Amino acid sequence: MRVWAAWCSFVVPYLHMDKQLRIAVVDDHELLRFALEMLVEKKWPHGRVVVGCDGVDYAERCAEVGHVHIAVVNLHMLRRDGFQTIAWIVRNQPRTLPLALSADTQPPVVRRALGCGARGIMSMHEPCSNFLGAFDNLRLHKFHYNTLVDRDLRRSVESEAEVMQPDAMLASLTVRQREFLFLYADPAVKDLQEVAVRMGIKYNTAEGLRKEVAAKTKCRTRVELIKLVLENGWRK
Repeated sequence: MRVWAAWCSFVVPYLHMDKQLRIAVVDDHELLRFALEMLVEKKWPHGRVVVGCDGVDYAERCAEVGHVHIAVVNLHMLRRDGFQTIAWIVRNQPRTLPLALSADTQPPVVRRALGCGARGIMSMHEPCSNFLGAFDNLRLHKFHYNTLVDRDLRRSVESEAEVMQPDAMLASLTVRQREFLFLYADPAVKDLQEVAVRMGIKYNTAEGLRKEVAAKTKCRTRVELIKLVLENGWRK
């Protein structure tokens, strides 16, 4: 019995640790990372923080520590914003549940976060108890609904995403927009000025086409546009 008791006292804590959810706090503010880590450690028995870093270092840290169940992601980081980070998580870590965190929770920000794949969004100014509730909702239901996000809004955003599948997205472009798309997404083309020259248009007109294509493809940078074209095998 003594041997069994000793074995249990040694092993059970590790079994309990293995059952805990693994949480990443993806933020470039060290103080906020520390605050969330302390909140989880002291108030939430179902998980522990295993990663604390910004969006640029996130993939590398995950490779070191293994699977992350919940990622709390600040949308407004300097080196790589949270929208890009959440989109990366959805593509590369489909089992990870990203929870967006933002000081700005205006409707466009909320819709964009959900469109990237966030499983909920929290204001930075919410009380600690709300964060614990959000973690519980993600643990039990895989999504956190609150005053910022209701079911109707989620369905609306998801319906928009379904309509904008890659083939439908390409088909939605005009002939001129498609010509611009393939030139601007060609790594051999130096910049927007060269696109304008090749298309025989003014620079301001090319800039207007860039904004139109960005609005339809949801690609806000040239790098994102190039990746979209390559990943979907689009051809002229």
